[in-house]
Amino acid sequence: MTVINQPRKINNTMYDMPTVDGLDRCEINTKLHYLNVEMDKLKLQQSALVSMRDQLDRHAEMKEIDDLAQQLFGG
Repeated sequence: MTVINQPRKINNTMYDMPTVDGLDRCEINTKLHYLNVEMDKLKLQQSALVSMRDQLDRHAEMKEIDDLAQQLFGG
């Protein structure tokens, strides 16, 4: 990563702004914001999937308990 000055137009005036890989500070912040939004969406999806898996685990445990009760006490 190298910092170089590149021309940027701000309020119809050209300025030489420092950039890294062609991105100035504002563009970097915009990309970071977008990534944070996407990560939040992924965390919500992850949470939903973990909840679904937990529900299946609870269902399996209840089935095992029912099967054990039937074996012990007849049914």
